Amino acid sequence: MNISLLPKIELHCHLDGVLSPGMARDIQQTAPFPIGPAELQRAYPVDSLDSFFNWWNFIALIKGSFTHFYPILANHLARLKAQNVTYAEIMLPFSCLGNDPAQAIAGLQAFRAWADQQQGETLQVEFLVAVGRNRSAQEMEARLECILALYQAGLIVGFALAGPEQGNPVHPFQRTFAQLHEAGLGIEIHAGEWCGPESVWDALQYGYPDRIGHGVSLFQDPRLVALFGERQLHIEMCPTSNVKTQSVARLEDHPVVKARELGLNFSLNTDDPGTFLCSLEGEYELLATAFGFDARDFARIYQNSWRARFASRRQPRASI
Repeated sequence: MNISLLPKIELHCHLDGVLSPGMARDIQQTAPFPIGPAELQRAYPVDSLDSFFNWWNFIALIKGSFTHFYPILANHLARLKAQNVTYAEIMLPFSCLGNDPAQAIAGLQAFRAWADQQQGETLQVEFLVAVGRNRSAQEMEARLECILALYQAGLIVGFALAGPEQGNPVHPFQRTFAQLHEAGLGIEIHAGEWCGPESVWDALQYGYPDRIGHGVSLFQDPRLVALFGERQLHIEMCPTSNVKTQSVARLEDHPVVKARELGLNFSLNTDDPGTFLCSLEGEYELLATAFGFDARDFARIYQNSWRARFASRRQPRASI
């Protein structure tokens, strides 16, 4: 089995988690960039939850607008194509958009046009907007008009709720999620990453999710496992990320093997490839080496990922 030749799909990747020291070095060779590779290297190793959160402090200079994400996106898409990735969904931080719908549409239209130029003929890229859980219900409601406008303009296919689960349940956002669901957006919720099964139950009850990100703790609850099996609810699995942030203590403890054995519906993803210095091809190699995943397993992952994609949710794009 030649893993490099296998077609791949990625559904769970944060654009603001793509930058690595190597990528920063590549970008600086062709254009000015505010973060140098030596400075970013100080953020490593990322091998605990604290070091993971600390990593984000080192990229503060590029947050808040799309300006510095143009070369990052170009480098990232080139790497995806080199790994034979045929479809990718990328989560954009809401901080790059702002609350004004017209301004957000204009900014994302330009960024979308750049993505279209970079993706070429072999890769399809779609965007989700990601918002952190550590927002109030009022703040989330304030973002709703902008998110719906971006969806109606055909610039995004879905919405993702990310960030620390502890003390930040989905319940207060139920009204917002209900409106997103009614509008037709794909909904992804990070749950069961750093909290127990109760976090997944909370997401299912109040968030209308089409997909659950990470979901490692759901395997602690037989009822949840049965529910995910019966409904074939999609789980976006990120093995290296989970080990690096200590969602699981060791790779050997990762529930991806149990998911395969039970025939659950899951994909394989990097989460933050720059933060964790990983790649989608590397995740494939990891599962092949550690757990004996073979071509048939990877074909099923591809099929599950294809069916779980949000591409069909995209409205016709507004003209620029």
